[in-house]
Parts: sequence; structure tokens; C-alpha cells
Amino acid sequence: MLPSATASGSENETQTDETTQSEPAQSRKGYVIAVDGITDRDRYMNEYFPVAAETTAAHDGEALVISFDPTELEGEWGHDLTVVLEFPSVQAAKEWYADEALQEVQQILHETTAYSNKVVTSQYTPEDRA
Repeated sequence: MLPSATASGSENETQTDETTQSEPAQSRKGYVIAVDGITDRDRYMNEYFPVAAETTAAHDGEALVISFDPTELEGEWGHDLTVVLEFPSVQAAKEWYADEALQEVQQILHETTAYSNKVVTSQYTPEDRA
């Protein structure tokens, strides 16, 4: 989003919090996109991953992509795991990330990965081009 100008002409940062979005934007699906550099696959898969999966389901989320070996089409993709989760809304995705059970295993995530990058975004619609 671009900065918005006030009546006085000064710029304010545009808020991207869901509370500032229009009603249709709030009803869009939310997606969490994650890439991890796994250093201890057994522990990651046995201690972190099951909790992540359980909490995803508890927040009405669904795993659309879980890939250890995607095909590079352009550039370099050196991540060990790529995940795309779909939630009913961005807010539901944020609530999943804040879930107490998931937060309890964050230390395991950090101990079993060199990095773990996650973003949350809303579903794209053609109206977004305007």
C-alpha cells in the first residue's frame, strides 16, 4: 500500500492492519507462506510439525502446499521446506500464529532450523489492481 496524504498534505503511513481494510477485504481468505531451512529434520517432523498441523486445523486452516522438493523455474530456491496454509481470513491466520500450543513449540522450531520465514497475506482479487 502507498502512503496516504492527509488534508494538510502531509503523508502518514498507510495502515495494513485488517481493521483498516474494507469489509470485502476482511472477508478474504488469509494465507501463511513459510520457508524453513531445516537442520534437524527428525526432531522438526516429530516435535514441531504435528503441533503446527493440529493448530492449523483448529483454526480452520488447510495446508495447500507442503513441499520438500519444489521445482525451480527461475532463480535459486535453497529452502528445505516450503509451506502454504489457507485460512478463512487474515485474522484467522494471525490467530493461528498466536495460538498458545504453537507458541509453546516455537523454541523447537528455532532449534531445528537455520531460519524460519513466514508471511501472512490476503487473497488477491482483481479489485486489488485499482
